[in-house]
Amino acid sequence: MSRPWYRRFPDNFIAGTVGMTLEEKGAYSLVLDLMYVRGGPVPDEPRYIAGVCNCSVRKWNAIRERLISLGKIHVVDGFLVNERAEKEIENAAKDAEERAESGRKGGEKSAQIRSDVRKIKGVGQAALKHARAFQHQDSINKGFSSFSKGEEADGVQLDRWADEVLFAACERISGEPVPSYQQKKTFSLDVVAKAKAEQAGSVS
Repeated sequence: MSRPWYRRFPDNFIAGTVGMTLEEKGAYSLVLDLMYVRGGPVPDEPRYIAGVCNCSVRKWNAIRERLISLGKIHVVDGFLVNERAEKEIENAAKDAEERAESGRKGGEKSAQIRSDVRKIKGVGQAALKHARAFQHQDSINKGFSSFSKGEEADGVQLDRWADEVLFAACERISGEPVPSYQQKKTFSLDVVAKAKAEQAGSVS
């Protein structure tokens, strides 16, 4: 796996290349870069490596032998290998897998949270609708209850047939004729009180 960057420890590199020439250090650094770019060992191809280092094949072969003798690189099955680079590449791959797994789990958790929030909102909206419907029904029921008692906030509702005498008296006192087809009428409290007083006086 090619990596756009990798961990590099300058102190370790400087300490590990003490006694090497500038050419050897530069070539060694480039070989390590190639390993990280490739995500593993580099083919032991003199012309290829010499081209990357911008030197002759003869020069690279001399540097190659020097790096091998110092234990900086090894040749395994036709590839140049560096143990530290392989370990770092392996650790980087594990870290990438762990981050991907964490991202996947985080995405699943976020999706679950969004789903739970939608469910909660749905339940809340349903409860709100239910509450509003209940309030509306309660209001209607209260209205029916008020009508059954024949009382309203601004007066008393009378039934033409149930309270015939009182209804007629209230109609006369209010001076507002009620159409014959209208069975119920709300009269003001004053009008009803006067009508009841008249009834009480006539009875006595």
